[in-house]
Amino acid sequence: MISDLWESYLGLEPASIKTFVAIGAVSSFVLFIQMLFLLFLGGDIDFDLGEVGEGGGTGIFSIRSIGSFFTGFGWTGAMLLAKGYSLGVATTGATVMGSLILAGFLAMMRWMHGFKSDGTIDYTNAIGNIGNVYVPIQPRRKGMGQIQVEVQGRLAVVTAITNHHEKIENRTAVRVKELIDSRTLLVEPLELEVPEEENLSSEETDLSPQETE
Repeated sequence: MISDLWESYLGLEPASIKTFVAIGAVSSFVLFIQMLFLLFLGGDIDFDLGEVGEGGGTGIFSIRSIGSFFTGFGWTGAMLLAKGYSLGVATTGATVMGSLILAGFLAMMRWMHGFKSDGTIDYTNAIGNIGNVYVPIQPRRKGMGQIQVEVQGRLAVVTAITNHHEKIENRTAVRVKELIDSRTLLVEPLELEVPEEENLSSEETDLSPQETE
């Protein structure tokens, strides 16, 4: 299968299509690898390449944002050339599409990260709230993950750690226990909480043989 794809790539005409396809394919592969790390390993291999941006892989010069631009740029340019447009038109169209995808990516990431820690939000208000794991959390404070939780009436994505002995997987319900620093929450799986009624029932069951005696 790989050899067939390689032969198809070598057979592309004009030769400039190969450049666009290569750019789109490499960029797509980088984004795919980052997604795998994010979803299954609980880590993030993105970082900012410059001072512009918010940091944490959401700035305009992060690997992820650059990858999103060149993914749109490469595939759009190849498509326009394949339809018979000139190299100049294809390059212009690819640049416009890449810029639109980049703008959409940055807007989405800023929305997902919610408020900045700039004094407009107090994360102690999240204590006691229930959230969902967005990025898997490593056990026993060995690594940080992220959760989506309501804070001051708005859903925010916040860094989180846990004392739990097992990794907390994506989409697991958790309860916020305390604030570790200005923007890091300590959470525990909601399933560990036993309703008070069950505790009372268990105690009554344990005491019943003694009462019978």
